[in-house]
Amino acid sequence: MSTSSQKPKSFYADIPPQVYEITWQSGHVEKVIAHQVSHDTLRTRVAAIGDGSFASDSEGARIKLHAEVDGRWTLQLSAHEADIRTIRNITNGEQTPGGAS
Repeated sequence: MSTSSQKPKSFYADIPPQVYEITWQSGHVEKVIAHQVSHDTLRTRVAAIGDGSFASDSEGARIKLHAEVDGRWTLQLSAHEADIRTIRNITNGEQTPGGAS
């Protein structure tokens, strides 16, 4: 039996990580590098508002960003959705709405 000193090939080996710009409700802006962004909702409240419209609010929902770092799957960020104002993928710079990609 021979043993190889090579690391097993990563699922993300050929996929470059993405750069996300996080703007917090406080106005603070930071960048996070990740391969995956996920969202989990523990409970969703739905309320009827005027004119037959509905609104929902995810209570306890978290946004999680993961990346492979040095061959290990790593949690880069975990935050309550309510604490984040925006998340933008800025890997390829600013993109113009309706412009060429």
